[in-house]
Amino acid sequence: METFFIVAFSFPTVVFSVLLCVAIIYWLISLLGMGDIDADGEIDASGDFSGLMVTLGLQGVPLPLVLTLLFLFGWLASYFMDLIFGALVPGSVLHWLFGIVVIFVALVVGVLTTAVVVRPLRPLFRRAFLPPLQKRIIGTPCVVLSSTVTETSGRGESILDGAHLVLQIRSHSPLSHRDRAVIIEHIPEHNAWWVVPESEFHSGDSAG
Repeated sequence: METFFIVAFSFPTVVFSVLLCVAIIYWLISLLGMGDIDADGEIDASGDFSGLMVTLGLQGVPLPLVLTLLFLFGWLASYFMDLIFGALVPGSVLHWLFGIVVIFVALVVGVLTTAVVVRPLRPLFRRAFLPPLQKRIIGTPCVVLSSTVTETSGRGESILDGAHLVLQIRSHSPLSHRDRAVIIEHIPEHNAWWVVPESEFHSGDSAG
């Protein structure tokens, strides 16, 4: 146990120990209801940062979870590298150089391992945090399936997340079979959707 604490709280492992402690405190605060986890299931940051996360394969799950896993796997890599090889490095200067190399390697290991772990978790967060269908389908293009679409009848097909949805649609503008339209509003009492012609939607003349 003494060896564990010596390695865990000495350079370089202490860097990850501090980060991991911060992550644990964050999750404790969240569990006590004093903080909120990013509920959209995605990393919400600047374009450059989001692009980096996508490149590293860390997108699709809440950022706090990504960082916690990264710190955990980084800590494990750093701890065991320091435990096995640290005593073999002579002198304080060489040990500091060794520590810097360990931190870099541990970060690489942490990123790669986290990317593998979060991959099967993405569908879980996607299903848990997706907005309702009524919100997601607004603005989605559709193709008219019925012979005509009026203010009281009509059917159309829309594609959402790869799924083909056959919907009851309504329109103030005349639409015919195979015409393209855009869904603009839900009609809950009829379980139908108001649509406008695609050309009208893109021209901005979709009021009413």
